[in-house]
Amino acid sequence: MAARIDNRILVNAPMELVWEHTNDVAGWPDLFTEYASAEILRRDDDSVTFRLTTHPDEQGEVWSWVSRRVPDRGTRTVLAQRVETGPFAYMNIRWEYHQEAAGVMMRWIQDFAMKPGSPIPEDAMRDRLDRTTVEQMAHIKKVLETRARAGAEYGPGDLHAQRLLYLTCGPRLAAVVTTLAELGIVDLTAGGPRGVAELAESSGTHPDALYRLLRCAASVGIMAERPDRRFESTPLAEGMRAGRPYSLLPLILYSAQPFVTKSYGALTHSVRTGEPATVPALGSDIWRYFEEVPEDGAYFDRTMTELGRWETDRHLDAVRPERFHRIADLGGGHGHFLAAALRRAPEASGVLFERPGVIAQADGVLREHGVIERVVRIAGDLFTGPLPEDCDAYILKAVLHNWPDGEAGDLLAAVRKAIGDRDARLFIVEQVVAEGNRWDHAKWLDLDMLVLFGGRERRLDEWRRLLAENAFELAVRPGEGHWTVMECRPIPLGDPAEGAEAGTAAGSAAGSAADQGDGPGDGPGEESR
Repeated sequence: MAARIDNRILVNAPMELVWEHTNDVAGWPDLFTEYASAEILRRDDDSVTFRLTTHPDEQGEVWSWVSRRVPDRGTRTVLAQRVETGPFAYMNIRWEYHQEAAGVMMRWIQDFAMKPGSPIPEDAMRDRLDRTTVEQMAHIKKVLETRARAGAEYGPGDLHAQRLLYLTCGPRLAAVVTTLAELGIVDLTAGGPRGVAELAESSGTHPDALYRLLRCAASVGIMAERPDRRFESTPLAEGMRAGRPYSLLPLILYSAQPFVTKSYGALTHSVRTGEPATVPALGSDIWRYFEEVPEDGAYFDRTMTELGRWETDRHLDAVRPERFHRIADLGGGHGHFLAAALRRAPEASGVLFERPGVIAQADGVLREHGVIERVVRIAGDLFTGPLPEDCDAYILKAVLHNWPDGEAGDLLAAVRKAIGDRDARLFIVEQVVAEGNRWDHAKWLDLDMLVLFGGRERRLDEWRRLLAENAFELAVRPGEGHWTVMECRPIPLGDPAEGAEAGTAAGSAAGSAADQGDGPGDGPGEESR
């Protein structure tokens, strides 16, 4: 027979402290009350084999056995098994570490079976292990939380303060990442470890200064320094490799542009007023700034276009353009998304509606994709229109988050007016902000919207309310915490005097109906124009 016990406890301490101290097997006698010694027998690249010896139990008996642990820092999991099994047929333990708002949830899952004829029955062993695990976890929690509060004995300073210092150094860390990207260091180490002098010659940098940069980058896991002082890239650094699918290099370089960094320098202004920081930082709103500094506007458009093409196929899987006859991409930039949609729908035609300065550059993209003869190009302003009224599918891709609810509602109302009483669909490609405290890039992108554009990312309830107020409802519940496609149906327009009440009711009904389905899957992404 096989048995399992599953225990967990929340430790109010930083993840790194919990991970490092519970995986320091040599220090277990100071962490567990039951172990008298822990002898390291062998270390491999990814595992440690060791012998544990207990204190005498209530009968005066001492137990000793050999175990092996394989930690995986990337997934924050550890697989452990007894090598010397004793009374067990086998004993395997899985350790899991999950970051939560109040600390680290540490979980132990123990799977075991007893040997035939074992003096300890399986039920008795399960009860014993369950009891001792609860006791040991409680003791470990107490020890780790004490170490976190008074970390001087175990490291320099309070561990929570160290983490805060790490976060405070964010601008410096961003500068390190940006410099590595600008110098192409990750690409230079693609073939393996390289010495500082060689890297300095290839990148045109000062050897000592480069070493100091690489040493700092290695301290946070972006690079790795070998004992011979050669450096190699890490899996974390692979995300900035040029030419790699879904490379973050364009976003890294974009985030370092002065129009971004200067605006974030005035973040306090936005938090105090609720207004974009571009006016005090750049002298105007972002769109006027891009007109006055066209090279920055062109850089912004190029970056958003490049990043926005990451997930085109996944988003079109949700749109299914082949079911429509005429597709309008409103604020569709140079037409990449519309062109890809029309290639999937060879019988359909399209309308590309964009600002005059942007749409003038669309012909090359449409011609490259072989759809230029099927696309009507309209240069205009989404707020003044008029929008095309002869389409059965409308797309707003990364447009609405640029605007607060008032202007976003005006755009939705304009689309709803263009649809009239026809059976058309609106597709909104946006983020849906995840609830709770978990990591979500949309929560950071939302600060971009606040600081740069005056817009916002929205939770699911906020999307439903905004749509209902403008006579739309969700057809399917979208996924949260990532770029997704919201398919929206028009709600029949009634008496204007009843609009607000009808909108609220429709939003409630839309929420109920939309909850019956699931949205597209997760994936990387960024706003595109």
